[in-house]
Amino acid sequence: MKFDYILADPTGNITVLVKTPYNDNTRSDIIRESFEKEPSCEQVGFVMPVSDKIIRLEMMGYEFCGHATLSAAAWHALQHGLDCGQETVISVDSSGVDDLLDVIIRRIPDRSGAPSFEGTVNMPVPAVSSFRGYPLVQFSGISHLIVPAGGISTEEAEQAVKQYTDELGVSALGLMLCSEYDELVSGDPSSESVNIRPLVYVPGSDTLIWEHGCATGSTAVGFYRSQSAVSGSHTIIKQPGGIIHVDVTDGQPDLTATVTLLSV
Repeated sequence: MKFDYILADPTGNITVLVKTPYNDNTRSDIIRESFEKEPSCEQVGFVMPVSDKIIRLEMMGYEFCGHATLSAAAWHALQHGLDCGQETVISVDSSGVDDLLDVIIRRIPDRSGAPSFEGTVNMPVPAVSSFRGYPLVQFSGISHLIVPAGGISTEEAEQAVKQYTDELGVSALGLMLCSEYDELVSGDPSSESVNIRPLVYVPGSDTLIWEHGCATGSTAVGFYRSQSAVSGSHTIIKQPGGIIHVDVTDGQPDLTATVTLLSV
């Protein structure tokens, strides 16, 4: 099948954003072929420009994805002439959330000749609870369970995330394997830096991926950490693909990360 797409690299979380219109008969084939065409791809979304400042994003499992939101906004800003050093605001109408998400996009010097950006996403405010004794942070379009990094094998984690997704009845679930888990849950972390390894399962597309970077998972960890902060909170989230910054002020989480458009 022939279709046009954007290949984006937000913090190593390689994302395919399909530009070609689709229907119910072609959608699943496009998703499958996207993973075949781009073996490093970790997720697929569909982008539909609405106006100069608004773009529609629909993820492969109808979930919400922060990195794809950032990537869609960056591409839309590029199409409307954003030059290096300039900044604009793009609103993303994303699957998995009810309201438009505002993304502040700043064009930065190109990386390896590819258009590059830094973006701050005004993330949805999640709900915090617990599941099986672990912190559960739930957005409307994806949920994340924060668990200790040690003591669980790759196979056990992959089995668990599928089982927990079914038990919770959520559209997508991430296991955030956290190296600083004990400090995080005690409410007394020794530094602003937290290391995580994200595993995400999306039943709608039947994809199970150890992601290099997870924006909503990073936001979940940063937001959970902020619950014990007296005032605003800044958390540096380190992942296999790089660093994400999460700021929480008056209960509102904002995520800042970089994205490079490898092909447009």
